[in-house]
Amino acid sequence: MCAIVEDLYETGLIDARQRFAESSALKAVLSPSADTDHLELFLICFCALGVQMTRPVEDWIDRAGRRCIDVGLPELGKALRAHARHEADHHLMMIHDTETLVGRRNVRLNARLPADALLATPPTPGIAQYVKLHEDVIAGSAPFGQLAIEYEIERLSVEFGGKLLRQCSYQLGTDALEGMSFVTEHVAVDVGHTKFNEAQLGKLLTRSRSFATELSAAGCRALAAYGMFVDDCFGLATTLQRAPGWGRVAS
Repeated sequence: MCAIVEDLYETGLIDARQRFAESSALKAVLSPSADTDHLELFLICFCALGVQMTRPVEDWIDRAGRRCIDVGLPELGKALRAHARHEADHHLMMIHDTETLVGRRNVRLNARLPADALLATPPTPGIAQYVKLHEDVIAGSAPFGQLAIEYEIERLSVEFGGKLLRQCSYQLGTDALEGMSFVTEHVAVDVGHTKFNEAQLGKLLTRSRSFATELSAAGCRALAAYGMFVDDCFGLATTLQRAPGWGRVAS
């Protein structure tokens, strides 16, 4: 890791990363004794609600890149705008995964869980905070904070994505992975994206160490919002599990 990133940025994220890793919802999802029925519903909710988290990403990164150019950071701005294109249409994978996982469950349990209704769920508190964070950063005086948001969220794919895939394969069966294309792809590609983001953080902090405060703040807010989103998915899964005909076998 770049020394300046470790010294000026990473130290500011220690507590936020620990809070995310120790959240009760995440621990329950990854527990060896996880309730498999609830785990399946959590995955469905993660994919369905995740569409709202994923659809705007290309636009967010591109707009942040434009703003970086406006505030005198043309190299970072151009890099972000180029990177934005890699995020195009990723929400389509989450729609596909939602429909695949719901279809798998409905056939197996003779249930009637409606994928379309889940995909139309209004924004949850976590989604609202995640959207607000991006809009605040893009419109604010430190649009380069988008870099920290991407760094932290893509780190989650690298750190926890593989664990989630292994958990689902073990607890739900390997066929469940057919409905996890989004996570599978991001586990693979976000290693490279994380390296890209780290390199850009290093360049930015080398230019001015004063950027560290805004970068750390954006990174911490990103983890807090995403942690809320995981809690939202966990809570919705609990609601579905208790709803006759939605989460259980239809009578």
